[in-house]
Amino acid sequence: MATLERKEREKEQRRKLITDAAQTLFFSRPYDEITIEAIARKAQLAKGTVYLYFKSKEALYAAVALRGAHAMNEMFEKAVAGKKNGLETAFATGQAYYEFYKRHPKFFQMFLEAENLPESELAGLLRKGDTNATEFMKVNRENFETVFKAVVAGIKDGSIKPDLDPMLTSVFLIQSTKAMIHLPTGFEALLKQAGADKDATLKFTLQALASSLQRTQIEKTGGPEK
Repeated sequence: MATLERKEREKEQRRKLITDAAQTLFFSRPYDEITIEAIARKAQLAKGTVYLYFKSKEALYAAVALRGAHAMNEMFEKAVAGKKNGLETAFATGQAYYEFYKRHPKFFQMFLEAENLPESELAGLLRKGDTNATEFMKVNRENFETVFKAVVAGIKDGSIKPDLDPMLTSVFLIQSTKAMIHLPTGFEALLKQAGADKDATLKFTLQALASSLQRTQIEKTGGPEK
């Protein structure tokens, strides 16, 4: 039993070593420039050893991306704890998303790259039952559901307009926040010239998004606020 446990620990340590090496390369080079051979060299292992643990570069990409998805999940959970209504919770997820970008910009970049990978690559991993790809999709879904549930809760508690579609609203919030985080270079330059701070710009964006969702006093009572 002790021997089996030791072997499992060694396997897990080697799997982590390979994933760490892959993460270093994915963080420093474009996806298309990275090969299993390069990852094996970085890990100081034979290419065949890497293939024993990961069947492809795509599988390793999923393993690294999963780390980022878990980190985002944890930040979302902390951000929404104790919020008094759905609107506040939705606003908090936007702030958490930006904080994730600031703390983990390389993971954020990986997520953007993953969106541009051929769909067949991820679909192929899922068909083959790749554990990391399956878990990555699961955690990503959980992160989206945090936003979706906040919108649904806000509609129910009256803090968010009742005529909004929860799914469309959630996609709108996420994509709008992502677009402001990932501004084109030209807009980044304009902000600097105007002396604008990116933190302030994101705060303005989140506040504008929250205002667009907030149920007004007239909508709540059917008349103007007195």
